[in-house]
Amino acid sequence: MIKKKKMIWHIFPSFLIIIVLSLLSVTSYSTSYFKEFFLKNSEKELTTKTELIQINFADILPEAMIDADQDQILHIDELCKDIGEKTGTRVTIIFPSGVVVGDSFGDIEMMENHMKRPEIMEALQRKKGVSIRYSSTLDKNMMYIALPVMNDGRVIAVVRTAVSVSAIDSKIKSVRNNIFIALAFTILAAAIASLYVTRRITLPVEQMKTGATKFAKGNLNERLAVPDVEELSELAITMNRMAENLDEKIKDFENRSMELEAVHASMQEGVIAIDKDEKIITINSAAAKIFDFPVSKLKARYILEVARNFGLQKFIQRALATHEPVEEDIVITRDEDLTLNIHSTALYDSEERRIGTLIIFHNITRIRRLERMHKDFAANVSHELKTPLTAIKGFIETLQEMLVNNDTQQSEQFLKIIEKNVNRMIELINDLLALSRLERLQGTDIQFENQPMATLIQGAVNICHARINAKNITVSIDCPEDLNGRVDPILMEQAIINLVDNAVKYNPEGSQIAIAVTRQDNSLDIEIKDNGIGIDKEHLPKIFNRFYRIDRGRSRNEGGTGLGLAIVKHIIQYHNGKIDVESIKGSGSCFKISVPV
Repeated sequence: MIKKKKMIWHIFPSFLIIIVLSLLSVTSYSTSYFKEFFLKNSEKELTTKTELIQINFADILPEAMIDADQDQILHIDELCKDIGEKTGTRVTIIFPSGVVVGDSFGDIEMMENHMKRPEIMEALQRKKGVSIRYSSTLDKNMMYIALPVMNDGRVIAVVRTAVSVSAIDSKIKSVRNNIFIALAFTILAAAIASLYVTRRITLPVEQMKTGATKFAKGNLNERLAVPDVEELSELAITMNRMAENLDEKIKDFENRSMELEAVHASMQEGVIAIDKDEKIITINSAAAKIFDFPVSKLKARYILEVARNFGLQKFIQRALATHEPVEEDIVITRDEDLTLNIHSTALYDSEERRIGTLIIFHNITRIRRLERMHKDFAANVSHELKTPLTAIKGFIETLQEMLVNNDTQQSEQFLKIIEKNVNRMIELINDLLALSRLERLQGTDIQFENQPMATLIQGAVNICHARINAKNITVSIDCPEDLNGRVDPILMEQAIINLVDNAVKYNPEGSQIAIAVTRQDNSLDIEIKDNGIGIDKEHLPKIFNRFYRIDRGRSRNEGGTGLGLAIVKHIIQYHNGKIDVESIKGSGSCFKISVPV
């Protein structure tokens, strides 16, 4: 990964490079300009000198060229040396043949033919010859100016002057050095200035970057400082406004999310959202409870990992395969089977693309159980009412025939049977009304009373006194006189009456019934114990169900309706208590009521 550089190291080097290149360009141009300027001035000056020397030698050279006298040539050479010494300029006279006949600084005898010199060649063509080159004679860089000496329209000689350009190079070098020194100071000053300007530009940007980082971390209460630069100030204001709006939106989203989560968590129905791959997107506590998993362990897992149910698997496949709602009842097998009504709805994103399915679970176990109970109840009531009604109808028809025959003794016997069956139906109807009343009372806010338990239990026993005496049964009550219970006296008395009545029915004559009341830390316990026929272990879980009888024939003979213990159970549940039973076949039973205090 390429390492990122700070903004200052993008801007500052660019500024510095531009400044350095600009100054170097100016320096290079200035140096070239000065050099060219000095060379042109030197050329002009040297040309003027050459012209003057040309005039001086105009009279001498024609004769020297015609006579070719050695003395005249020496005179020319001496004259060149004299002029050169006075002017500080090298003066050279060359014949058209290229022979040097005079030179202010060199020995003409030792000098080579100058015919091929570029400035000489220019002058022989009647032009001014100019050349800058290295002189092997003087071991210097020289500027040469050559002018033709004319006579009768022809070139008779060439006058050449030369000066050293080393002095110019020295001046140029000095100027260049001064410029470079100034350049160095200028670059340093420019670097400091550009660093300062760059810092002024980048500092607000860095501050905004720091603020944006805080925004990214969720600290939306921070605000960026507004710089003086117009563009950056507008950017800072915009970012501050963005943070404020974003903070409001996030808070609004959090509030909505909390509201949704509260609704989600408080729903009695299970809710699961799954994606197209059957992976759980979200799940509420009610749904997690159905599958006996904590919510935290279910998210992002596949639904079939936690819900191993064939019916549910088929339902999910159907739901994902269609855009229409799907509804079905399934049974979750466990210790106590759950019956669930499940309903699916397709999930879409903001672009109307299918992303998964929402499944809602309604626990209808209790509803189905109540439906079965209602069916059983209707069947049992019909059966219980049909039997005595059939008997009554038969005996009435028989009585009608007997009245015709005046058989009074037999008629009285049948009337007693009819009375017994009518009383049995009345008891059944009274128990049904009592049970219905209890179901209506359950869940209502009725204030219980502090009731002396000894008085309440004695009252219940007194109501059963006739049956108790008929079987010569002894009832003992062990209850402190000062022991009070917070109960509904009418309902609690009814519960004790039903339990005592059952004990009397199923106990032999001359037996005993013991009633004991004790106070525990958080409950009041009432035990009703007999030594009657007892109950088989297999029947114990069902004896509180409506119309459940262990021995149907015996129960009818004893006048039972099959609702007495169901009524007791409802009364104790109404008191937020519980009732338990312990019994051994042939050794009696012990019913224990516990209600909170």
